Amino acid sequence: MDVVTVGAVTDGTLPVVLRGDIDFTNAARVRETISSAVTEQRPPRVRIEMGQVTFLDSSGVGVLVDAMKAAWAVEAGFKVVNPTPRVFDQLRIAGLLDAFGLA
Repeated sequence: MDVVTVGAVTDGTLPVVLRGDIDFTNAARVRETISSAVTEQRPPRVRIEMGQVTFLDSSGVGVLVDAMKAAWAVEAGFKVVNPTPRVFDQLRIAGLLDAFGLA
């Protein structure tokens, strides 16, 4: 199963599911997949589902920041949902909880 899946826009939300390790080995591909989908579909909202992410390095955090910027570029809302406890702690330490709608 791929580390990123982009679903169809339903109820105005573009669902993106991340899973497994999001790190330097796949960050560029994940970033491009999300950015392309947001740019092409121009949804009102983007939701990143993180419940299946087992590891997130700084490249993975960068993917999330870039996804948020892509959403902002099309004036879409952006939210990260269901991060695992380990990922939540990483995002808290990075100071991104508020930006990602997790606070």
